[in-house]
Amino acid sequence: MRLSRSGFILIAVSSVTCVLAAVLLFALPPRPITSHADAIATILDRRGIAYERVTTDQVWPAAVNYYAYGPSVYPYSATVSVFLPDGAIAPGSLECTDDRRRCRVTIVRFAIDNEPIPDISSVRPLPWMEWLRQVVQKIRFFGYVTFVSNVLEKYSAGCFVSG
Repeated sequence: MRLSRSGFILIAVSSVTCVLAAVLLFALPPRPITSHADAIATILDRRGIAYERVTTDQVWPAAVNYYAYGPSVYPYSATVSVFLPDGAIAPGSLECTDDRRRCRVTIVRFAIDNEPIPDISSVRPLPWMEWLRQVVQKIRFFGYVTFVSNVLEKYSAGCFVSG
């Protein structure tokens, strides 16, 4: 049986599309959550809240109590600062039953009240993946490739190194 020219083109285009989709899925993993700030940023991204950066800081006496007596007596707690594009800072708080798992964040300005955040992963990205993530973040800041960066973050898995 002989394939027609249009049948051959259809098969070729389908094959190339499948290969490109596979490359995107396995070569461009989502941003890993390696800190409380990353986990809080994930919540802000899901809600569509614009921000420049997120920081957390464990203050005294919470830090002393947590490390001296452990999570069974004192939960892990920290202050949260969300730096906004207009220069304002949205304060908040973070509380975890363990310092890396089962955490909840509260940021009153954004109506986030005791919302669970993703657990922190011990998996670290490859250096070139971290560089690519930073490039995409800079491009996203200028508002260009939001769709592409969302696809890269959402549909990728695989290229991580444990560390």
